[in-house]
Amino acid sequence: MKTPYLYFGRKGYIATAGVVNGVYSALTNANSGMLPIAKNNSTLPQSLRVLFKSTTVVGSVRGNLLLTATDATQVDFVDGSALTAATAAGEVTNMSGLVKSFTVGSGDQVVTVLDVSDTSGMTVITGDTVYMEEMNFDATVLPIATVGADLCVPATSYLGAEPLAFTEGVGVNAGLYHDGTALDATGLYFKSGDGYGIDTVDLVHTADKFKDVCEAMEDICNSTVYDEVIKVHYLKPAGAIQDGQVLHNTFTSRGILVKRCLITPVARS
Repeated sequence: MKTPYLYFGRKGYIATAGVVNGVYSALTNANSGMLPIAKNNSTLPQSLRVLFKSTTVVGSVRGNLLLTATDATQVDFVDGSALTAATAAGEVTNMSGLVKSFTVGSGDQVVTVLDVSDTSGMTVITGDTVYMEEMNFDATVLPIATVGADLCVPATSYLGAEPLAFTEGVGVNAGLYHDGTALDATGLYFKSGDGYGIDTVDLVHTADKFKDVCEAMEDICNSTVYDEVIKVHYLKPAGAIQDGQVLHNTFTSRGILVKRCLITPVARS
């Protein structure tokens, strides 16, 4: 019996509390869906975007290079308003457009954001939310050869979906994207290829869309496309004809945007 094959490529994302010393817990496939490799403070990030969302007024916490409005890096990432040395509630600062913004420790996926003592750094408080998000496919973040990077499954292996709790972020920003959009999560379950377990694809997506995710998966699984895999979700390299994220139109037509695609294949026998 013919069946469509579904392809998922992962996308990393995490929203977490600010750390005053700028040293964050190691990013893993389990907690964020990504494993960024080493990055020094003289190299622009190739894929990983780091944003800070402030929750209160704190004086003299932004480095001077974040205040010189020469391009979009030095203004509020959401509304384009000017930034000052002091933060204000709701402001979103992009730390990814400056060369000396953050480092990634060698071999341990530890992101360290420079503080205000550096001209391109910023000091945050624990009430702020930090958003780390993978924006395009690049070998600097979880290469394709890594287990959990992608998954291809027959539609007949699809077992169903489950709504999952999503509360990442801090305080008033819990469960929200950096622009204030509410997010939810859904787990998709597939019988593993060797029949001994379940492969999972956990999606963080636009809120209140569980029913729509179920309908999208139903459409895809009932497809009559057999001569090629159905690409449900994946990232393309920067500079490609269509760079960044690609999501199947059964999702986008229902108003679903995916922020994280975390793939957990069962250990094979």
